Amino acid sequence: MPSKYRRGLDITSESLDVFRQNATLAVLPALSLLAVGSAFAVLAALAFRLEIVDSLFTNDLYRYGALFCAFAVSSSVATFFNAAVVHCAARIFDGEETSVREGLAAAWRVRRQVATWALVAATLGTLMYVLDEKFGAIGSLARLVFDLAWVLLTYFIIPVIVLDSEAGVRRQLRRSGSLFRETWGESVSAAIGVSFVFFVAAIPGLVLLGVGYFLLDGLLGTAALVAGGGIVVACLVGSQTVQAIVRTALYRYATTGERVGPFASRDPAGVFPEK
Repeated sequence: MPSKYRRGLDITSESLDVFRQNATLAVLPALSLLAVGSAFAVLAALAFRLEIVDSLFTNDLYRYGALFCAFAVSSSVATFFNAAVVHCAARIFDGEETSVREGLAAAWRVRRQVATWALVAATLGTLMYVLDEKFGAIGSLARLVFDLAWVLLTYFIIPVIVLDSEAGVRRQLRRSGSLFRETWGESVSAAIGVSFVFFVAAIPGLVLLGVGYFLLDGLLGTAALVAGGGIVVACLVGSQTVQAIVRTALYRYATTGERVGPFASRDPAGVFPEK
């Protein structure tokens, strides 16, 4: 058991090296954050224009509808741009040239699957929110269990959408779950490792945000907030990029047994057990 987690941490380290060698991939998650922020700004402006802001807090129908829209927008945009990263990572692992434009074109080719997936995720997310709100502690526990299971079940959903021939949400979920079962130790430890590395890197940014908000005024306060926010955003972008690299490499190994990217130069016995 410990060896599986040790391998996952090694995957994290090697994936960071891949990221440093192909840092332009970070443009795609950055575009994702920009697109989500812009979409939310448009939705907010629309809510003010229609004068329904108060209803969003007092009317269940409006609130749940707005929540569904927020889930759908964030899920569809994040999936689209992460799909572009996965495609680019796969090309890099094959030793081929790639670009941001090519990644976006690949994501566009699977736009219908991305849209379908986003609608499913938004629907389930909204239902879990309603369950949590309406059924107290039982609903909260059910949502917690569902969220955890959902994260694990969908760990490989984007590589499956982009690189696999499976069509239909049910088949994609089954495929993602099957791949996760084969690599669960490495997947979990790598995900935790990447999150931990970028959380540590984001601490200075969080400190600057706190200092700028609570302790400083004027130009210094603004500068601290901008610098802190920039560091946090950069860490979010880096984390998303490295997570996509990890999942693509794990997907390739789980489906073909091929060691690419973080695993290419490592001893097979030190990366995975025999398949």
